[in-house]
Amino acid sequence: DGPLLTRNDESTKVPGVFLVGPSVTHGELSFCFVYKFRQRFAVVANAICEGMGMDTREAVAQCRQVNMYLDNFATCEDTCGDTC
Repeated sequence: DGPLLTRNDESTKVPGVFLVGPSVTHGELSFCFVYKFRQRFAVVANAICEGMGMDTREAVAQCRQVNMYLDNFATCEDTCGDTC
């Protein structure tokens, strides 16, 4: 089991600390492949920028257009066990 994170991959123990990479899990989903966990970088950047009061709507829309903003786990496909 990995660390307990929010939907934005932020630590539940230390606010403001985010985790990215293959050790990120959400429930039964694991982001073990680089092409999957890199889709979470924009989610983390968005959370940080929103916390600073920045408007991220345009940047998020651009990331979504090129499939680089993975926040809908319902669209995840099993690729190695319960991997997103």
